[in-house]
Amino acid sequence: MSSPRGIAHRAMVTSTVAAMVILIIVGSGISFSSSSLASSATSTSSSLPSSSATEVPSSTRILHAPLSIIQASFAASVASTSTASETPVLSNTGIIVPLFTENSAALSSEVNEVVQAKLAHTVVPIIVIINPAGGPGDSYNPSIAVEVESMQAAGIIVTGYVPTGWGEASISSIEAEMLTYLSWYGVNGTYLDQMPNWNYNSPNGAWYYSGPNGEFIPAYFATLNQYGKSIGMTEVVANSGADVPVDFIGSVDAIGTFENAYLPSLSLTAGWTSIAGVGGWHTSYSKSNFMFFSYAVPSLASAYVLAASGYMGYMYITNGTGTAPYSTLSPYFDQMVSLLASKVTVTIQQPTTLNGASTTGGLWVTATQAERSSTSVIHHPPLTSI
Repeated sequence: MSSPRGIAHRAMVTSTVAAMVILIIVGSGISFSSSSLASSATSTSSSLPSSSATEVPSSTRILHAPLSIIQASFAASVASTSTASETPVLSNTGIIVPLFTENSAALSSEVNEVVQAKLAHTVVPIIVIINPAGGPGDSYNPSIAVEVESMQAAGIIVTGYVPTGWGEASISSIEAEMLTYLSWYGVNGTYLDQMPNWNYNSPNGAWYYSGPNGEFIPAYFATLNQYGKSIGMTEVVANSGADVPVDFIGSVDAIGTFENAYLPSLSLTAGWTSIAGVGGWHTSYSKSNFMFFSYAVPSLASAYVLAASGYMGYMYITNGTGTAPYSTLSPYFDQMVSLLASKVTVTIQQPTTLNGASTTGGLWVTATQAERSSTSVIHHPPLTSI
């Protein structure tokens, strides 16, 4: 999620030119992917279950500065970095994998499968979530440490599962678990579960509380994100399982905005508080801000994966069902990685030269197939373009 897209000098072309480019690319067997799409998906409020019934109990929240100061500080911290829409940070859609298998032998096998998939398709970002016991657990497990190290050696980002009690657990208790994961297993980051999709914690315990009293929840997650970075973590992601208010953008590196027993719609553009499509306000931000989880999906549709990759930074689809749908690795995992690796980045540059001669009246299309060194350069004679 950290490498910027290499799109230089975008040129606007007429429908005639665009049609010719697409025809040539399709005829060559190269898939075309737009790099400007960004959004989340439909969802009902949900959250990734842990592999253990034990979760960190909610505790008294630490008192923060007055709300006005919290909001101003959070806004300033977000404004100090480039907005996602200005500087996209993820060109390749990746897979986020909940490795919640409790059987140690099965887990070792799944770790090996994920590692081999990453080595075979290095261009696909992969985040793995480990969850020893609804958190890091009470004791160090050397086998997990070995598995984490093997995944990291392959270029996989490993995060530790920490539930937040829907933003009610104390900051100090969450930070303590983050530090435990880091000191025991050297993880790259944290996966914060149970992110609310409302802006304030209500003084009377009501959900979907609009304020103004109560703790500003985006600032709560931003504090945890900042702490993670301060101790050397590179990724802090969170899952709401439902669409979130725009205020949450920038609080963490990526947000799970859908988790359901079906696939998110790619056409729905509006809905009630917990349901939103891939359009609307999401398209103002990079797709790297969004991820989704779908379970109980009986089979994988290749066309859907490729289409969804234009809207989401990370995805995970499995056929798992029941209360523990992530107890085994998705049977479609290898297929998803292969599909995402097949995506191609198309760069349109104008003006340029051909064999030293200016071609300002024409159009260059450079299509590079993922993971292949060959590059096809297509030059059109001068056509109507701007």
